[in-house]
Amino acid sequence: MLLFSLLLQRSYNDKTVEEKLLLVQKQCSILGNQILVNQFTMDTLQDNVNVEIDQLANVWEGRILVIDSNYQIVKDTYTIDQGSYMVYDEVFRVMRGEKDRNVRMVDNYAEIIIPIANSDKVISGVMIATVSLQDIEDTNAYVATQVRVLHVLFSLLAIIAAYIVSSIGVWGIQKLNGQISGLSEGHLDNIRVKVYFNELEELTESFNVLIDKMRVLEDSRQEFVSNVSHELKTPITSMKVLADSLLMQEDAPSEMYREFMTDMVEEIDRETKIINDLLTLVKTDKKSATLNVEPVNINALLELLLKRIKPLAAKRNIEVVFESFREVIGEVDEVKISLALSNLIENAVKYNNEGGNVHVSLNADHKFFYVKVQDNGVGIPEECQSQIFERFYRVDKARSRETGGTGLGLAITRNAILMHKGAIKLYSEPGEGTTFTVRIPLKYVS
Repeated sequence: MLLFSLLLQRSYNDKTVEEKLLLVQKQCSILGNQILVNQFTMDTLQDNVNVEIDQLANVWEGRILVIDSNYQIVKDTYTIDQGSYMVYDEVFRVMRGEKDRNVRMVDNYAEIIIPIANSDKVISGVMIATVSLQDIEDTNAYVATQVRVLHVLFSLLAIIAAYIVSSIGVWGIQKLNGQISGLSEGHLDNIRVKVYFNELEELTESFNVLIDKMRVLEDSRQEFVSNVSHELKTPITSMKVLADSLLMQEDAPSEMYREFMTDMVEEIDRETKIINDLLTLVKTDKKSATLNVEPVNINALLELLLKRIKPLAAKRNIEVVFESFREVIGEVDEVKISLALSNLIENAVKYNNEGGNVHVSLNADHKFFYVKVQDNGVGIPEECQSQIFERFYRVDKARSRETGGTGLGLAITRNAILMHKGAIKLYSEPGEGTTFTVRIPLKYVS
């Protein structure tokens, strides 16, 4: 606003001065025509032109000089230099027709030199009019005063408007902050604040997305704790029932003792397996675990894993086939990747039909190596496939108990693969079998 007002005052001043000079030039041209008619004779007592020149000089609060072709001053409204000669560069140029006028500013006055010429543009003399610009200066001073008043007024309005706008913004932020503070108290409700700015609305939506994720995480945490409690409590409950049964029978035969103790040992082994799997799950957490990465021959690794699993498959007459398309050397943590692949192959055997088959294949390109584990077993329903990697999730709880599963195997597998910056995909049709495809980079990038 300040810059605009300065430019406006400057342009107004230049425009006003120019208009006044044009008016002076026009009036001097009219007087010049009359002077030509009188042939530059100036009788101060009788000549009307002489009187007009004096009146015009008074109106302009200035001075008018009339100079003939001999550079003699034939009229001076101040009568100081009348009859003298005036020869200097500006007058010379106008007299010779090099310039149609000459303007010079001196303090609050403007001096304009214009030619006196006939209709044929023949110059017979010049007029020098010195006019006061004090009226323009006074007007500019008045305008400047009004502009300063407007500056103060608009500044006050701007401050008031800024205060109102900022108050609205701060109110929205305070409301938003109040609801966010409730998060620290455990209230995971979505934020609902009426805001007047798009930025605050976007911030509110971002917090709501975060709250939704926190709610899902909290639900998952509570479900995990509940599942852990249940899984750890079940074997203990079984052992307590067995122990109470023995205590209630004072003369129980040794065969019963042996049977019950065998069952208790199995429950203890089951409890130990759950605890070990939980510890393994913590160790394979992709956020906190560390990897001991080194070049590993994946072909040899898979052959070793299959050698260990084939006796388990043979008990159920399940054929395990390994197919390798090329030799693959990958930078992996051998222990963790062995655990992940072993879980997939064991599951393919455990959840397969009697006399089924398991096909394990290995391939690679310039960037990744791929392990595919395919079986023709019971398969996984489509509605369960999105949850199959969750902790303690079981598709068939009864069958999982029979096979000794804890529901943590696939969660451990997924964590180990993600630690290697890899990915795992699932394809399954109930009754036709399941295929897991693992993709892991050949070169590990931390």
